[in-house]
Amino acid sequence: MEDLELLQKIAQQDEEAFELLMDRYSKLLWVVSLSILGKNHDPQDIEEIVSDTFLRIWKAPHKYQPKRGSLKNYLILITRSLSINKLQRNQKDYLLNDNFTLENIPATEENREFINEMFDLINSLNNPMREICLQRYIFEKTPTMISRDLKISLKTVNNYLYRGKRMLQQTFAEQDMEFLLLLNKGADRNGKKI
Repeated sequence: MEDLELLQKIAQQDEEAFELLMDRYSKLLWVVSLSILGKNHDPQDIEEIVSDTFLRIWKAPHKYQPKRGSLKNYLILITRSLSINKLQRNQKDYLLNDNFTLENIPATEENREFINEMFDLINSLNNPMREICLQRYIFEKTPTMISRDLKISLKTVNNYLYRGKRMLQQTFAEQDMEFLLLLNKGADRNGKKI
């Protein structure tokens, strides 16, 4: 059964379709969350994030817009966002418990908005550039990893990344492109670790 069919059935509160969707994507979403939170994070946190992702689909399947990308990518984006939020909450708790100032906490809404804009822009690209740019800029994989995963040459991956980066630069101001590079390194607009 296709994803859109499953989603239509989920909108009608079909539990069997919901189970099928969870079976199809839970392992992938687990890996996405784990890659963001890290291996030292509590597995219950990852389980909670994956569950929350599916719960959002169950409660509001109409929020998914097929023209903006695949359901798989939508689920990954939700999981990524929830995982980043968890990291930032943990960082905030750590800073507050250690009597640091709140100035050290990155502008989370700004980061989230930028990531969503970037995701929408990348999703508007044609394949394979879309997939390569998603892997590089959203999932932070190296060109070598992308080449191996997609079974295309490293030179081809680098060519698509170069063209994709140029398209992104044309769309975003230079400052925002620098911010993208900082985000890839795990920093906010001011270069502080997030």
